[in-house]
Amino acid sequence: MIYRCCDERRRAAVDTHPTLNGIDWLEVLDNDAPAGSPRQQSLMVRLLKPVPAGIGVEQVRIVGGERVDTIAVLWVAAADTPPPEATPVEQTFFAGLAEPANVLVVRTDRSGDFSGYRLRLVRGSDDDGPLPDFDPRLSAVDFSFKAECPSDFDCLVATECDEPSRPEPDIDYLAKDYAGFRQRILDRLSTLQPDWRDRNAADLGVTLAELLAYVGDHLSYWQDAVATEAYLHTARRRVSVQRHARLVDYQMHNGANARAWLRVLVNAGPVVVTVESLRFYTRAAGVPDRGGLRRSAAVRTRPNRCTTPPCTPCTTRWRSTPGGISAAVCRPERRRPPCGATIPISRSATC
Repeated sequence: MIYRCCDERRRAAVDTHPTLNGIDWLEVLDNDAPAGSPRQQSLMVRLLKPVPAGIGVEQVRIVGGERVDTIAVLWVAAADTPPPEATPVEQTFFAGLAEPANVLVVRTDRSGDFSGYRLRLVRGSDDDGPLPDFDPRLSAVDFSFKAECPSDFDCLVATECDEPSRPEPDIDYLAKDYAGFRQRILDRLSTLQPDWRDRNAADLGVTLAELLAYVGDHLSYWQDAVATEAYLHTARRRVSVQRHARLVDYQMHNGANARAWLRVLVNAGPVVVTVESLRFYTRAAGVPDRGGLRRSAAVRTRPNRCTTPPCTPCTTRWRSTPGGISAAVCRPERRRPPCGATIPISRSATC
């Protein structure tokens, strides 16, 4: 298993530099190790340029691990000049590598666990800085000793493939009403089913298209209505304005119809009037007369509850309407109605 150091652009920049050196990749000898060589204890670190002279055990540091967190380095040497500690078979194997002058062979005292490790090339045991003329980012590489061991985990690298671009349908966003939706649906059906050419209103396909167009027109209306009622300056419904005012802690009244007091003064009595003969009108120049009581209103008589001596109790006429009953009550006035007179009052009059 070969572990690369970093991205290709930085590697290419360091490779073309006249003096800078760095780690190209690292490989752990496991199943391919020569006979007699311990498995997972030989690390072949390929550099971009030849291995610098004078590099030793103090300049190679291996950190990481969970169960095995202490990995000691036994010896370090270039592949073209293996140390005496290597067996003859290992010396032949290392010398036969491609560009052995650029390969740094590191022998460890044990193999690590399944967790990750990092190999770093530093100045010394007490200096964590990179080696002279080494790129800082290419001075370390992450790897695992158990790359070729079977594992219960799925180590397959996920390959992200770009989804193929699909042609987008031609959508007319200006179609907002029944006629527009109906035409767009029929056009789409003609594209999907070229053999269907029936446009009779009794046809099932046309019926379904018109049904969907009706639903679309209904939803389009509410979509526009929601957007309209969402702002105070465009809201049309009173309840929407009330909700906007409530956000700023302003209580808006529900409103009420206009009301007026009507007082009828008579000079002599008794005066008896009925609903059919009584009308109250407001006059304005050039405007037809409007107003009066409804002829269908029911009238009933009830004694007044207020008395003003020396007059006997008056009689007040009531009018019952679908919305309720309006009443008139006699009040002490200088010119009050004679006793026994009946006064019809419309629904807008309030006592």
